[in-house]
Amino acid sequence: DEIVVDAAVREILGDAHTPPNAALVAEIRERPHLLIELAFTVVDKDKRTVPFFLNEVQADFVRVYEEHGGGRPYVILKGRQQGFTTLITAIQYANAIALRNFEGITLANERPNAETIFNEKARTLHNRIHPRLKPRTKYNSKQELYFDKLGSSWRAAVASPDVGRSKT
Repeated sequence: DEIVVDAAVREILGDAHTPPNAALVAEIRERPHLLIELAFTVVDKDKRTVPFFLNEVQADFVRVYEEHGGGRPYVILKGRQQGFTTLITAIQYANAIALRNFEGITLANERPNAETIFNEKARTLHNRIHPRLKPRTKYNSKQELYFDKLGSSWRAAVASPDVGRSKT
């Protein structure tokens, strides 16, 4: 798995002998979620670290997401154990590491759930990303990752009437 990810990263970013692939870099900036199946890993239900391949429900959502655009809010009424929290975290993390000035947020019903999402989903993605894709992290707090050179961030918070009020 690491060999495949390393090859994908080399194909996108180049290496000492080849420059970055401008077309692939542009495509990933246009569609950052493509990084999910190229370079992300997840912890499965058996507690094994495995490549992040979309399941049927996730793939259907990504299809709709691509058809209707990612620059708008989505409210997902979902069944349990379909992998939506993991997918949405991965989409937001991909945006945060591929785009400048991206601000992502996932809301949970209570603080322990927000902390679980952050620690078990976002932090796992961040800790296991290929070193060449991992941006410099200025803040890595209990609920936020902030990448200062990109001006991008992702955080988990508790849903409340005022959450996100000071953000655009």
